[in-house]
Amino acid sequence: MSQPAQEPIEGSAPVKPLTVAATIAALGVVFGDIGTSPLYAFKECLRVKDADSNFLGSSQVVPILSLIIWSLIFVVMVKYVLLVMEANEEGEGGIMTLVSLASAKDKEKRQHRSFLVLLGVFGAALLYGDGVITPAISVVSALEGVKEANERLHGPLSAGFLKYFIPTAAVLILVGIFWLQKIGTGRVGMYFGPITMVWFAVIGGLGILSLVQNHEILGQILWSFNPLEGIGLLITQPGLGILILGAVFLSVTGAEALYADMGHFGQKPIRMAWCVIVFPALILNYLGQGAWALAHPAELLVPGFNPFFNMAPGWAQIPLVIIATLAAIIASQALIAGAFSITMQAIHLNYLPRMRIVHTSDQISGQVYVPVVNWLLMTGSIYLVLYYETSEKLASAYGIAVSLTMLVTTILFGQYLRQKMNIRTAGAYALLAPFILLEALFVLGNAHKILPNGWMPLLVGIIVYYLMAVWNKGRIAMKQKMNEGETTGDFENFLDSVEDRFVAGKFARVKGTAVYLAGSTKSVPMALAHNLKHNRVLHENIIMVTLKVDENRAIVAEADRVSFQTRGPKFCKVDSHEEFPSVLSVTGRFGFREKQDVFPVLEAAYKELGITPNPLETTYFLSRETIVRATSGFSLNAVQEKVFEVLNRNSLSATAYFNLPPGRVVELGMQVEL
Repeated sequence: MSQPAQEPIEGSAPVKPLTVAATIAALGVVFGDIGTSPLYAFKECLRVKDADSNFLGSSQVVPILSLIIWSLIFVVMVKYVLLVMEANEEGEGGIMTLVSLASAKDKEKRQHRSFLVLLGVFGAALLYGDGVITPAISVVSALEGVKEANERLHGPLSAGFLKYFIPTAAVLILVGIFWLQKIGTGRVGMYFGPITMVWFAVIGGLGILSLVQNHEILGQILWSFNPLEGIGLLITQPGLGILILGAVFLSVTGAEALYADMGHFGQKPIRMAWCVIVFPALILNYLGQGAWALAHPAELLVPGFNPFFNMAPGWAQIPLVIIATLAAIIASQALIAGAFSITMQAIHLNYLPRMRIVHTSDQISGQVYVPVVNWLLMTGSIYLVLYYETSEKLASAYGIAVSLTMLVTTILFGQYLRQKMNIRTAGAYALLAPFILLEALFVLGNAHKILPNGWMPLLVGIIVYYLMAVWNKGRIAMKQKMNEGETTGDFENFLDSVEDRFVAGKFARVKGTAVYLAGSTKSVPMALAHNLKHNRVLHENIIMVTLKVDENRAIVAEADRVSFQTRGPKFCKVDSHEEFPSVLSVTGRFGFREKQDVFPVLEAAYKELGITPNPLETTYFLSRETIVRATSGFSLNAVQEKVFEVLNRNSLSATAYFNLPPGRVVELGMQVEL
């Protein structure tokens, strides 16, 4: 049985403690993606072709290692772990949180705020493209170790068998990964955390083993800590250097998910896991791969080689493939969990239609599961595996979407610094200039991937962005139209007219409580007006509920959760036996990462009215909108109107979204012209 949620201390942000369990769980969710980058990142760097269309081989090992090491330090440690994670809203992170923080003081500058919001939405949309390809490349890269082991051990498996075995096994594993999501991020993290800890111990140990075996070139390898090695390559051979940077970027993918998943575990466990476990293991492994590459220059030219698996002794090949496959399964978790968090935020901020959101933790509001997103990501990942088949081809499609997302995050972080430090925009971006330059080079280094294969995740991101933009524009237009239709004078005048007709005997009085869900407190809900017009009945108690999402807060304090306003005369005597019922308007406020739970708001309303409601005598009245094309004054063009209509028709009903009892809900349909 689940335990009741622990209420945070009033006026304080919920702080997630630094514990061994939290650190291990963070390993299993947050660092899975970046932790499996050694499977393919260094190999892809060495597969870059020079001006003569030859693979680099061992000629640029030290500069490549220098670029990888300093990218990990500069992008992951300095930018994300130390700086960007400070931009949080009560412990919650992610690009939508950064948008709210960056534009919090720009409410009057609507054009500037709109630009920041759209930029953030575009960055969030690109993460969906990354979320499709990350599980595919991680799992396929791990399974390709079977081929390496087969060749090293002179095994009996034929090339034809392996060609079909790897994609088939990858598809089955991906189905298992996405099926597991419904148990919740926290439980997944606790299951996967210990495996991930073993994985980091293994890759760190492999690196040490390779360095010991090739100790004669240890001094040459350690020289890669000199940042001038990588910078020198970029200066002397800028064309080749930028192409190499496009491959080096694969070593830092997963950093964006680190920020998006911060709300699941908190700053301290993530920082501790990175500094003590993840970063040392990654550095040791990349140094070990570099040492192996310098010691075996001829083997680097063999098609399909992978220094990662070749570092291991023959007896360890099969166990390494198994642990690598398990780690690859876990690697997918960071982006999947991040996609769930972004989806919930986008729904609450009116950038996506309502979907079923399952809150998988009573303790942490950010741990959610979104079935529709889960199965769409699974379908996309399986398609990519079957279409590309090898990690080399998948790598050629990987990077452009997430590199653009990282650049968007830096731009938004600059706006956050501008407000936080109260400095000019130019000053804020001057401080971030090194990050902007490096990430612009990452984007440039990945740009050549767009035409061969990189267009696919980019297209996913663009489509999601278009849907989000159309939905937001349509919801704004619909709200304006509905407000026009709902307002029949002000609320008090409306109630006065109702009272007059009630006194005249035109309305009947019925027992029970009527709850009207309204989008605004300033107008009469259409469901209320229609119910009185067609059914001509008044309930003993009438409650109008409005749920609002605060764009600038991830979590709203309990003290600010509910507010009341009594509309109309409180007790208007009709005769000695009858009273005219007032309307209690109650507003529930939620942060953009909170579950919009209507029942605690209603409980507060019942307490305000001093009644104990009978569930069998409580009726919920909702409006159900149907979109029709306006004859003039179009709010949306023809394509946008059709897209919005499809999204609106397939969005989750308010009954299901708010978990209202279906047998007690009355939906009143209405047409809205757009």
